[in-house]
Amino acid sequence: MTELETKTASEQTRARLLDAAREVFSQHGFQGATVREICRRADANGAAVNYHFGSKEGLLTEALNFSQLAALQKDNVKSAECPKERLRLFLHDFMLMLLDEKNASSQCRIMARELADPTPALDQIVSEAVAPLHKFLGKLLREIVGDQVCETELRRCVYSILGQCQFYRHSHPVLQRLHPKLRYDHKEIDAIAEHIADFSLAGIKHLAKKSA
Repeated sequence: MTELETKTASEQTRARLLDAAREVFSQHGFQGATVREICRRADANGAAVNYHFGSKEGLLTEALNFSQLAALQKDNVKSAECPKERLRLFLHDFMLMLLDEKNASSQCRIMARELADPTPALDQIVSEAVAPLHKFLGKLLREIVGDQVCETELRRCVYSILGQCQFYRHSHPVLQRLHPKLRYDHKEIDAIAEHIADFSLAGIKHLAKKSA
């Protein structure tokens, strides 16, 4: 085998490990995920994680690439839509990333799981994903309400909106037991995003009037 072929095979193994790790971390969390299961899904040797990433922690660091989430925010800022419509667009795209049963972002699912059950990975997730997301949403809400709402109330609005989004991710097993026919297909995700947008915009409007 040539050096190029060896490098290509090594890169392929590395890519498979990252894909498998994102799925296992999103399903079981950092603590519940095992190197053995990740290697099994990646069809890789049991020592492959240490060889490519140094440790399970190193693998998690590489797996947590939030470029898709960052791109979503960047594209939203560039949108020509008004701030209220941009909020609706953001919620639609974000809920697809969280809930789409076929194409959900594993990084966003890892983030949602860590927020519910923190591990040492949380510091990295907060700095790379959560803090930028809160900053983006805070600026967007400020565009909607102007200076009618103080920073503290604005921050709580950010918390409320993201809390609604996370509820549908965390509570899915409960909701399916309450409503066995519930499926997060695109029609349902669209309806959820629209509900969160309507509910949030109504609440923001009320706060703005209250503070005027």
